[in-house]
Amino acid sequence: MRILWIKTSPLHPLTRGGDLRTFHVLRHLHHQREVTFVGMTADAGQIEGTRQAHAYSTHAFWAHEPKVSLHLQRWKFLARALANVASDLPYAVERFRSAKLSQLIVSRFREQQFDVVVSDFLFPAASLPWHMKEMSQCPWVLFQHNVEAMIWKRRAEGKTGLKAWYWNAQRDRMQRFEEKASRRFDGVLAVSEEDARIFREEMKLTNVLGVVPTGVDLDYFQAVPKSAPTVPTVVFMGSMDWYANVDGVQWFAETVWPLVQKEVPNAKFVVVGRKPPADIQALATGGRNIEVTGTVPDVRPFLRAADVVVVPLRVGGGTRLKIYEAMAAEVPVVSTRIGAEGLDVADGRHLLLANSAEDTAASVVRVLRSPALGAELARHALEEVARHCSWAAAAQIFENACAGLTKQAGGGQA
Repeated sequence: MRILWIKTSPLHPLTRGGDLRTFHVLRHLHHQREVTFVGMTADAGQIEGTRQAHAYSTHAFWAHEPKVSLHLQRWKFLARALANVASDLPYAVERFRSAKLSQLIVSRFREQQFDVVVSDFLFPAASLPWHMKEMSQCPWVLFQHNVEAMIWKRRAEGKTGLKAWYWNAQRDRMQRFEEKASRRFDGVLAVSEEDARIFREEMKLTNVLGVVPTGVDLDYFQAVPKSAPTVPTVVFMGSMDWYANVDGVQWFAETVWPLVQKEVPNAKFVVVGRKPPADIQALATGGRNIEVTGTVPDVRPFLRAADVVVVPLRVGGGTRLKIYEAMAAEVPVVSTRIGAEGLDVADGRHLLLANSAEDTAASVVRVLRSPALGAELARHALEEVARHCSWAAAAQIFENACAGLTKQAGGGQA
């Protein structure tokens, strides 16, 4: 199988959940299949990341869309946001639209024949050369890590005034674009049964192929020895340039953490993740035993030294790799129900689920005060991911779905 894989960025550095999922699926496919990766770069960090493309692709090609300075970025964002008012595309899609990427994909079609084309996430769809779909003579597949419309629906909730108008408009645009674009693909692969249900039942898509389950690299997270923290330690792990993580950490720090500290005054909250914005960095200056690490070379020492990992997300879709990673690191997890959405985990056995600030704080305190409870949750969680969460199995499911489409397109030939 010759695969053309299209994404709006390189995968490295591996600090975002979607990039991690793609990396693990692709690295398994790459062992036996020819993978041509086409992506975009925007800055020096991404250009550096392209040097590791050999780990997941046979060939890699890049369209460079350079970022402007931070000062100009603010003006550029404002200009694009204002221009987007008159557009049919949601801003989150339009900002990735690239003539360079489209031309690069066309050049690949002219030089090579593929058995399947994969759009990784919805965002490349705005740059795909749809006029070449029929002549490519192979199925096009959308690998959709989230229901994007659901994310924007949740972001719009609770907004008032001008913000409400803007977020509701973006939600409606994303809904229309996601439904229209998804129908143009020969197949759609989701990452959770709930996402697949939404695609089928609410968006009325008839091309949903199934679900590629979330995996975890168990050996990787077990390779670092556990260590005992000097004070009760609560850890959040996730990219801090993603709205859902920023929102969740702010909510936890402002509403949950004070309740935890009333019961466990010496507890420490550690936020581990790249590119924290100024308001997240400011959490570390308020004398509340909060540490914000920024980018770290390896998250495992932080996980293996934690008493509990929190996933306080209130916005999101797809599945959260951070939960399986914490489970693989043998750390008990406290999550909101949205945070654990789409994962086959049981409340009270593999983790503790809570939604309100009071219930979340109470669950965190329970784990901090009862090492036996934390150890029991961690043991059951580790057993679960060891049995059911192999990336090799996920990659095989992905390949089987694509192979089924190529067989249909080839008139019965595999």
